[in-house]
Amino acid sequence: MRGKVVAGILVPALVVGGAGAYAVADAYDVVPGFITNEPVPVEPAPFRTAAAVTPAPVPSFPVGVLSADAPVPSASVVQLAAEQVRSDGRTGDSTNVSVVDALTGDVYADVDAADVQVPASTTKLLTAVGALAALGPDYRMTTSLVWEPNSGVLTIVAGGDMLLAAGAGHAGAGEDANGYVGIGDLVAAALESADFAPGAPVTVVVDDSRFEADPINPEWPQYALDQGYIAPASGLAVDIARMTDEHYAPRYPDPSLAAGDVLVAALEDAGVDVDGEAERASAPTNGIEVAAVESAPLADVLFLLLRDSDNTIAEIVSLVNALESGRATTPAGASEATRAGLSSIGAPVSGLVLLDGAGFSENNRIAPAHLTGALVAALASPVTADVLDLLPVGGLEGTVATRFEGTDAAGALRAKTGSLTGVTALAGTVQTADGRLLAFAVLADGMPYGQAGPRAAMDALVQTLAGCGCED
Repeated sequence: MRGKVVAGILVPALVVGGAGAYAVADAYDVVPGFITNEPVPVEPAPFRTAAAVTPAPVPSFPVGVLSADAPVPSASVVQLAAEQVRSDGRTGDSTNVSVVDALTGDVYADVDAADVQVPASTTKLLTAVGALAALGPDYRMTTSLVWEPNSGVLTIVAGGDMLLAAGAGHAGAGEDANGYVGIGDLVAAALESADFAPGAPVTVVVDDSRFEADPINPEWPQYALDQGYIAPASGLAVDIARMTDEHYAPRYPDPSLAAGDVLVAALEDAGVDVDGEAERASAPTNGIEVAAVESAPLADVLFLLLRDSDNTIAEIVSLVNALESGRATTPAGASEATRAGLSSIGAPVSGLVLLDGAGFSENNRIAPAHLTGALVAALASPVTADVLDLLPVGGLEGTVATRFEGTDAAGALRAKTGSLTGVTALAGTVQTADGRLLAFAVLADGMPYGQAGPRAAMDALVQTLAGCGCED
């Protein structure tokens, strides 16, 4: 896993304010608006004018082993701090809080922590943990080329990788799971295969039939597609189906066929005569696999997913989880797969409602206790014990890059954000000044438009937990 964190180790609060930070606004989490019949006037999303997104090199920090002997905070003090978030004028009565010991699960604060509500992008935390538990950190998605010499059909078969490069991939030489392997690698491997020897023009076919549902989840708001915040989860794409090099670029409406067109161009550049454009069809049953590439390890894909709050990758990961577990590759099957993965490590799932993997659905229902319970269970299970390595570091990375600069939480926090109109959420872990690791989740829904106030109230709680011994 990226910058591997040994189970039970966390980066302490030692981050130089903003230096080398992964400078990105709250990524997809700041997307405003639920589905409505009439346009809702909103402020422009901050990330629409943000600087180009460039992942920073992983910094080196001294680390300290977390010990079960570290002083525990006073539950009464933490409970009071949690209650103050709800009573804060910047939040409201719908604000629910869970703070537990990340190592033991002992409860330090419970403000209606079992009540389910709209979770926004904290949904992605459950999507990631469920997939990690079911598939393991080293799982890789496979994209292949199948050749049928009699018909001259070359089929690219989708395996879920929507992070393909157009040319050759970096195969781990880069800092990111995006572009790990590419269409160029497939073409190079096919040309080296003795079985691929076309004597006539080749017909290129795209087979993404293993992803059976409509790639556009009906729970997604139209603005998310219109503004490029998510691409259809077709199971095959180059650069997450971006149409330009911008991070928040418009997406191809049919990512699979767009990837097929890239394959056509790559074959032609390599001197292969291709007949027409890519078409969609099932791979021939008597075809021969002449090339295959494997994505970056799942752990690296999940880090990208959580760091960038990438909606497309969250959705496709949930569908791949369904595919590999023999379930229907539909939103319902993906939900079942996520729940099963969580259950397999002992995470709570009672009352959990998941209608997408990304968190766009206003009908998802997650309780703060689901999120803290998933973190505690993940840390205790060997297959998911490095879960903290998947979450961005406060004051440094992703959607928490700029929220905790210069505070006690910088470097001590790893968390997933969540934002929709009327919904603000934050869930993750924070290490106290005494070295105790706490899992926390704060969710608020049903509020007026605006993220600054609720976020500030939630951040104040996290900073309190990071900076205190929280003794009576």
